Amino acid sequence: MGVRKVAVSAGMAFALAAAFGLAGCGSGQHEVIDQGQDCSSCHSGGKQVFDDAAPASAVQSNGTVSVKTSAEQVLVCKPIFVSEDGSKFVPEQVSSVKTEDGSVQVRLSEGTWAFCAQVQGSVKAQLVTVSSESTGAADVEL
Repeated sequence: MGVRKVAVSAGMAFALAAAFGLAGCGSGQHEVIDQGQDCSSCHSGGKQVFDDAAPASAVQSNGTVSVKTSAEQVLVCKPIFVSEDGSKFVPEQVSSVKTEDGSVQVRLSEGTWAFCAQVQGSVKAQLVTVSSESTGAADVEL
């Protein structure tokens, strides 16, 4: 493969990454990864993870979550916590839901979830903790 083909391939890969809002592990929201995959840009399998993180930023829900966004779809993810306090996480995509008129309602089982959407070229995310102890639905805006 010539230098020109490598440069074109690298450029195409960068363009695709930008189109899907991949941000890496910097100060912004982490890229969304496929289920069972490692982060390709920074820590393939070597970073410590925390199973029992209790993120203060998580919205509480009884299982029903209403999401408002300008994005065409919302990604439903399980967060892989890379900080003990839950403030940093890698969203691992479980499913996606198409929005209709800027919103979607999702029903989830107990646990902590991350909702992600690509909005104006960047990934926005919100953590939601579903518990039978919560009394109402969660409202999320991405």
